[in-house]
Amino acid sequence: MPIVPSFTLGFIRCKENNKVLMLNRNKAPWMGKWNGVGGKINPNETPLDCMVREAQEETGLMLQHFQPRGILTWEIYSKEEEEKEKTTSKANGKRSNGTIVERALKHANLASKGGLYLFTADITLEQFEHYRTPMIYDDEGILCWKDLEWVTFEFNLGVVDNIRANLAQIFESKEDDLFQLKYENTSLVGNEYIPSGAAPFFERKEREQQA
Repeated sequence: MPIVPSFTLGFIRCKENNKVLMLNRNKAPWMGKWNGVGGKINPNETPLDCMVREAQEETGLMLQHFQPRGILTWEIYSKEEEEKEKTTSKANGKRSNGTIVERALKHANLASKGGLYLFTADITLEQFEHYRTPMIYDDEGILCWKDLEWVTFEFNLGVVDNIRANLAQIFESKEDDLFQLKYENTSLVGNEYIPSGAAPFFERKEREQQA
């Protein structure tokens, strides 16, 4: 069954000084990590409408000029050792709360396979200077301007791993590009960028709308 993106994720940048507005998340998933802003798409809401709404709710910025930058998909699976441990616990009559992946996904209300729409928006230097950080706008976490090089630095473990690896490319990618992730438990083991890789999804969606 094909993955249907149900979330948005966006990054706001001041291109004149290469600063990116990052959110240190106060909630799962990626609690305690620096990430972009975004959220779940509501019924009858377009991905762009969702991105504009989520950005305003989480930052207070009303930005209408978000650019679509492709689709990011993920697949998460557990190690065999965890599955064996779960089976053994059940066999011994012990109550099992599931693997770490199952518990994390349940807590964050996520599926083991999913996807999201990527967006970016650029603001002026004047807008940047009037938006002072660090600050807490709502209960999502702490907002702070960060240098793009800081965010994408290879050993910056405070940033969500797939964002650290892909953000520079995201600012250059196109609407039909695909970022394909694979996780083994909480470890990123697959990270592939496929130009035009999301084109089949948009073609399928167009056919469904015309049917």
